[in-house]
Amino acid sequence: MYKNHPTLEDFEGLLHASRPNRHRNARIVRHLLAACSACCDQLRIMGWPANRLTRLVHLPGGSQDLETEASFARALHDYDEAFARADQAVSEFLAVPPMPSEDAKDLLAELTRQPLERQEDLLQSESRFASPQLVRELIERSHGTRYEDPEAMVHWANLAKTAALCCTAQATGNPARLADLQARAWGQFGNSLRVAGRLREAEKALASAQEALQAGTGDPALRARLLEQTASLHTFNRAFNAAIEILAEAAEIYSDLGESHSLARTLVQEAIACLYAGEPEAAVHTLNRAIPLIDHEQDPQLLLAACHNLVLCYIDLNQPEQALSLYLETKDLYKEFSDSLILLRSSWQEGQLLRDLGHFRAAEAALLRARKGFLERDLAYEVAVVSLDLATVYVKLGSTEQVKETVAETVPIFRALRVDREALAALLQLQQVADQEHQALELIRLLAARLEHLPNQRLAK
Repeated sequence: MYKNHPTLEDFEGLLHASRPNRHRNARIVRHLLAACSACCDQLRIMGWPANRLTRLVHLPGGSQDLETEASFARALHDYDEAFARADQAVSEFLAVPPMPSEDAKDLLAELTRQPLERQEDLLQSESRFASPQLVRELIERSHGTRYEDPEAMVHWANLAKTAALCCTAQATGNPARLADLQARAWGQFGNSLRVAGRLREAEKALASAQEALQAGTGDPALRARLLEQTASLHTFNRAFNAAIEILAEAAEIYSDLGESHSLARTLVQEAIACLYAGEPEAAVHTLNRAIPLIDHEQDPQLLLAACHNLVLCYIDLNQPEQALSLYLETKDLYKEFSDSLILLRSSWQEGQLLRDLGHFRAAEAALLRARKGFLERDLAYEVAVVSLDLATVYVKLGSTEQVKETVAETVPIFRALRVDREALAALLQLQQVADQEHQALELIRLLAARLEHLPNQRLAK
């Protein structure tokens, strides 16, 4: 049917903004949307499957500007206008920005030499710091501290957002790419605020990210990333079904783009939401899909998080033997990290497993190590939950005095968490029934459930 197929050079011109040609690009996109199988095969060979190009072409404004099938059909009736818009979307997405006048790493080094309170002022007062490359460096710096220092994560993300707002369309290549940059920076800022427990601020920042996204190129990968960050906030707020729904959309985008590692990251987040929603079977299924897709060298923390949560699933499913077997198989993963918080969580998980298998004294030692470490890091929520795990061990051992001692040490932690009076009364009641195993364990389960519903509990990052 088609005698004049686009050449390889034509396709390269479409996919690379260094050789723009509006009329040629419109012809190529028209040809592809007419379902020419030979040309779709050629694109797949070049690493651009048809659904990737379709997402790129149709995302900008598609759901808002063309709300019904009828309006979509009317818009396509004028092919020149429709394909000119498609070509503009591709050109904006692939636009090559000018070379920066200063190296971003040098700018970052200069910035970090300044006192913390001076850094934001410097970004706002000196235009040379309004660099898209510096924004990306600051986002990476923020992301790199997510497990170790939530406040530092917020600091670097705030600087990234400030620098992005100071950037110009000329520096990024065009206004749409500037909007993309600002969306990415707002997204990182919102995510960092979530990790730090500043949830209302996080919600506002992510709303700003979505506004910037709407003005951008329609980059599907950026949209998927913002969906992930929004879902994390929903999970933190215990809106698990909303998180799962959003993550399904992000997973679909990553699957279309062929980004398997990003798909794996999204699936791990979805599994965590399922686990906290009380659906460990669904979480196991999702994690078993995710783990083979993870690039261990690129993101060892993600593989560790997947395995860690898979162990938690088996604990929740009352399969401690399988949980312990998996834990022992993956224990070497923890040795790859020097981060003390990761090691503390490993000790906590080991204590839970040993407790469920009846090795109570070994469980006691592991849980005491974890609680001590969390106390030293002022992580009150973690201290409270580990203390309840420890109290369970002492109840099982029949160590009444140790139960009472653990409760006495936990009361100020509960007060620091601002738990309600009923929960605090139940904790004090635990001292009275410490020698009655059934009642004591019921109280501990009740208290654990109350802690799970605290608004500032730390879930996965």
